Amino acid sequence: MDRDLRVLDLLVALGRQGVVEADGGIPETAPDSRKAFSAMAGFEVVPTRTVPQKDPDARERVDALWHEEADRMGLFDGDGEFLLLGSRFSKGPTGGWRRMRDTLGTRLPSRIAAATGNQEFVAASLDGRSMCAVSVEEYDDWIITHSFETPE
Repeated sequence: MDRDLRVLDLLVALGRQGVVEADGGIPETAPDSRKAFSAMAGFEVVPTRTVPQKDPDARERVDALWHEEADRMGLFDGDGEFLLLGSRFSKGPTGGWRRMRDTLGTRLPSRIAAATGNQEFVAASLDGRSMCAVSVEEYDDWIITHSFETPE
């Protein structure tokens, strides 16, 4: 299947879940996608919060804790816009950013998983300063936050 059609299919699926592509393009302040991916999946990553996968309310807890952390990190702008990292958005191995808007404001991790078929994702603020992600580990779901404010 053509890459452009796969991207379009993904955007349609996200749109059905209330996550729509926003106007304005990717700001220059967006974090490097490889650094963002590494901040989520790197060898030395430590989760900010964890939810045991055997918890019968695991999905609801991941949603609630992720939103608490995203709010704390200032992930969304005033219009509910944020950056979403996806391997299908770019030809490169680490993917690329898409500027998105959450039209519902709740349960974003579950809605992204419903659209993509994958519980893992990386989201960043438009100013590129903060990131909030979900990673699926052996026995737990991890909510990972990272600040890009410190010089490297």
